Parts: sequence; structure tokens; C-alpha cells
Amino acid sequence: MHISFLIHNAYGIGGTIRTTYNLARTLGEQHDVEIVSVFRHRDQPIFDPGPQVRLSHLVDLRKSSPSYDGGDPDHSRPAQVFPVTEGRYKQYSALTDRRIADHLRSLEADIVVGTRPGLNVHIAREARRGPVRVGQEHLTLSTHSKGLKRALRAVYPGWTR
Repeated sequence: MHISFLIHNAYGIGGTIRTTYNLARTLGEQHDVEIVSVFRHRDQPIFDPGPQVRLSHLVDLRKSSPSYDGGDPDHSRPAQVFPVTEGRYKQYSALTDRRIADHLRSLEADIVVGTRPGLNVHIAREARRGPVRVGQEHLTLSTHSKGLKRALRAVYPGWTR
């Protein structure tokens, strides 16, 4: 089984990152697992994904990298898919919208797992038909703004809160 995690930034440190790495590493013992980071800002991740887990990124923010994306004109244009009511909205752009959409439409996974509300919206709207879509919530639902709850309600089937 091919399992793909979509995470904000797999190259940082924090609870969502640690949890994603732990789960991916364990699943990687019996399955084909990858972690796809929207952003990359350093050469090596803090956590080790383990030998069985592939790690890749969609937008390279390392200024010294030949694949630096910070100069792309779409990087300065606002995101249209990532919800404006999501706490990380200002870090997202037309570039991230495009790269996430391209990734999700071409993804040949059996399961795709989002790790924050804005990424779950992308998965709900743009993942091709076929994979099981899992929207993990690492944030407290009761702290979401009314606008974010409306955005999630529109894409989470059967959600009535």
C-alpha cells in the first residue's frame, strides 16, 4: 500500500512534524510511505524519517539552492485554495496552490493524509479520485475561527459541527 503524507514543513520541529515522522516510519516497515513537505527551508530535516520513508518537497525556500522558488512571481501572489481563515495563510501563495494541486492530481497513492486544515481543504478539492483521503487535525477544533469551520464544513463530508 502506498501512503502519502502532506505536511506544511517537514524540515522544522514541532509536534505535528514529530507525529507525522513517527507514524510514517512505523507504517514504512510494511508499506510504501512518503512525506511530502510543502516547504523546504533547510538542507536536512531535524527528524530522521528512517530508511523506508521517502521525503520530498514542493517549494524550496533555501536561498542558496539552485531550485530556490522564492523568486517565482506566483510566490508573491495570494493563495486562492488554501483558506484565508487558516492560521498559516500568509505563508501560502498562488505558487503553493499550484504545486499542491499538481502534486495531488498526479499522486498515485492509496491513502493521502493531510496534517493541517488548509492542506486538508486542498486534498478534499484536488486529490484525484481513488485514494482514501484522511484529514488529520493536529489543532484544537474549538479554536478554529467561524470562517475556517465554514471552509472545512464545505469540504468535509458529513461534518455538522
